[in-house]
Amino acid sequence: MAKRRIRYIRPMILAAALLALGFSGASHRAAADDRDSHCVQVGGGILTNFIDATDTLGTATGDLSGGLGVSVLSVTPGSGGGPTIYHVHHHWVTTTGDTLSFKDADLSAFPTGVSGVVLAKYVDGVMLTPGGTGRFANASGTLAVFGAVDLNQGQLTLRYSGKICFGSE
Repeated sequence: MAKRRIRYIRPMILAAALLALGFSGASHRAAADDRDSHCVQVGGGILTNFIDATDTLGTATGDLSGGLGVSVLSVTPGSGGGPTIYHVHHHWVTTTGDTLSFKDADLSAFPTGVSGVVLAKYVDGVMLTPGGTGRFANASGTLAVFGAVDLNQGQLTLRYSGKICFGSE
């Protein structure tokens, strides 16, 4: 009986191993595709403070760590409980001294029921455009960004994730 079990177990183990190698190969091919197109996944956090009525200054952690600031270009108040829209411009310098260039974006601030505290999301994302410096000179991509803003304290806490593609050098 033990020999019969071994006879059935061996092919099952072999099949499982081959299946695992097949999945492993697929993921390696996907990674190779990203290398061929020079794209990478990025993610991290952002902490900034308002330094005046229209400008923030703070830090980013994660794959794009460094310093950043946001200038509020215009504000469209929400109506009927809808979000207030902040049209903004980003300034971002990595710890290696490279700068990132972004298209101006709209940050939606959703009321929470707590006066001065809002949930914030770039509904359409934040688009990285060619024009930065260093490795980001020809970069493009989109970051998904969301978090919370305490307007009473002048503080923002956000998360970012997305894909950056690097142009030809």
